[in-house]
This record gives sequence, structure tokens and C-alpha cells, in this order.
Amino acid sequence: MKRAGKKKNRSLFYRICAWLHLWLGLATGIVIIIVSITGAVLTFEEELRLLFQPYQKVQDHGKPFLPPSALAASAKQEYKIAGVSAVIYRGRERSAVVPWYGDRKNYLVNYLDPYTGQPLYSQPLNSDFYRIMIEGHYQLWLPRNIGQPVVAYSTLIFVMMLLTGLVLWWPKKWTGSARKQSFLIRTKATFKRLNYDLHNVLGFYALLVAIILGLTGMVFGMSWFSKTVYWTASGGVKQAFDRVSSDTTLTAVNTVPDEDLLFQRLQKAGVSMAGQMITFGYPYGKGGAWSLAVNPAPGKRYLEQSSYFEQHTLKLLKADPSFTAANGGEKMKRLNYDLHVGAIGGITTKIIAFLACVISASLPVTGFIIWLGKKRRRIRSK
Repeated sequence: MKRAGKKKNRSLFYRICAWLHLWLGLATGIVIIIVSITGAVLTFEEELRLLFQPYQKVQDHGKPFLPPSALAASAKQEYKIAGVSAVIYRGRERSAVVPWYGDRKNYLVNYLDPYTGQPLYSQPLNSDFYRIMIEGHYQLWLPRNIGQPVVAYSTLIFVMMLLTGLVLWWPKKWTGSARKQSFLIRTKATFKRLNYDLHNVLGFYALLVAIILGLTGMVFGMSWFSKTVYWTASGGVKQAFDRVSSDTTLTAVNTVPDEDLLFQRLQKAGVSMAGQMITFGYPYGKGGAWSLAVNPAPGKRYLEQSSYFEQHTLKLLKADPSFTAANGGEKMKRLNYDLHVGAIGGITTKIIAFLACVISASLPVTGFIIWLGKKRRRIRSK
């Protein structure tokens, strides 16, 4: 009797998972396809930019970089812009980036030679291919207040589908034939069987990575989920969102541009400009503060440390702790981007993330074909 009850309970649980897996998949399939394809494209964004955009690279002149104010002045003069938002040094063989966000709608990203200040290229951000992919990935090219929640909660549903899919994949008995059906794709089988294997087997192999990509994506899209992850990882510490601001009563006292003084501080501290990404963020508005971010390994964002300074006196207002000194919540927050794009382990993990995105994009398609075949069989049987 107990064994029969267990079988009945398992059968009910299985049917519930099958029902959820089907209808949640039909409801969010198109969103998952778009998010997965754009995610696959964005996985190798940096590598593709270097390959197809020659202005991303410069020749190493073997001399010091120009100070930030000189690069900012060159960009303003060449591209007729009122100001700049940052000056970003990316190493000795990479061009410097000087973006201008203007009215926060018309973005312009300018590339300059950091040794001579020569303008190399200016890219309106709204026409940049990868920016268009990001907007599709994050908000389906819809207004943010509409598209972003749709993507976020569709991602949550996708994670649930992956878990219910694991239940459906799990063999009732681990026999030899069951293992073959669960782990191998029979390429010489009929289309129906091949499609089933592509859905069932590839879904299992991509499961863990797809869940990681989904959960890290939810951190970007859901504030409540982000706060929960931070609170859990830090052992009960609430995530703080303290905005750094300058004293608006102060006036300029330095004859040397503020950004150049910060540049000189780095040089006196012995910070090498080779192989590091160094970002001088300009104050935004009257109460804005200078920001200085140093990343010793540009491919890994979690290692970046930022400091914030008073707009005119350059007094240190706040400094992020190093990654090793940060609490668990802060570490998870910093790791989130690198985990999401697969950059955490270099090119190897990027390839794994890319394959997981491609498989994730295929799952709604193969799942729909399975459902359509079953529906047609039911119609014919009636």
C-alpha cells in the first residue's frame, strides 16, 4: 500500500511538472529565444569588437599617455560636444574611450589615441550593433518600464522550466537503455526522435550553466531578488545604495584640472597604465563627485575598485574595499556580471556560456515541435 501511494504521489508530481513545463514554455518561448540569441551574440562582444573595429587598437608609442584633460579637450573640439562623461584608458595597445552622454538620451562614444590625442572614431550609441543587442537582451527593444519586467519574469519562469525539465528528464529506472536515452543523441533516428533528443539531452547538458545565467540575469532585472541575494550571501547585511555627492558650496581652487591631479596621484602611487583599465568618471551635475576606477584585469570586472572624490577639493569621499576584503554580498554583486557573460574563467567559460545560450534558444523551438506533434496525434485519434 505504501509503495502504491508513493507511485501515485510521484505520478501526480510528474504530471504537475509536465503541465507547468508545457504552459510556461508556451507563454514565454519567444522571449526566451530573443534573450538567448542576443545573449549568445554579446558573449564575445569584446573579441568581435577587436576583430572588426580597427579603431579599438593603437600602436604602442613607447611613451606616457596624455593626461585626461588633453583627451577630453581633443574629443570636445573634434566632435563639437559640450563636455565628456569619462576618460577611459584601456592599456598600451588599446585606444582611449571618451564618452559623452549629453542629455542622457543621445550618447556618443569617442575613440582617441591615448598617446597623441588624435580622434579615431565617433560612434552614436543608439546605432551601435552591440548596444542594440543589449537593448533587446534587457528589454526586448521596448520601453524599459515595459520590456525589462517582461524579460526579468520570463527569466524567472525559464529557471522554473529548467527545474521541471530536470524532473521530466529523470529516468524512472537507471537501466542501460535509459542512460543511453538520457545522455546520447541518436543522430540517425527519425526526425521526431532526433528533435526529442535535442530537447531532452541538450537541455540536461546546458541545465547548470543556463540556471546560473538565468539567476544572474534576474539580479539585473529584479531589485527584490538582487537584495535577497546580497542579504543571503552577506549573512544578513542589507544592501546599501548610498549616493556619493559633493559639497555644492565649494568652488574650484586648483589651477591644474582635477582629473589631471587624480592622474598624477595614480602615477605617484606607482599604478601602471599598462594592461589595466583606468576610468576617470566626471561629476554629473553640481553635486556630482569624481570617480576613479582601476581594474588590473579588464576582462574581469569583479576585480575593479572604485574611489570617489569631492568635486573641487578632491577629498576622498568613499572607496570600495578590495574583492578579498569585501563581504559575501559585495563579492556576489561584483561577480554577477562576469558570471552572467561567462567571463569568469576567460575564453573557456565564454565558450560554455555561448553554447548554453544557443541551446537555451533552441529549447522553446524543439519543445514546441514536441507539443505540436502530440496535439496532432490527439486530433487524429479523436
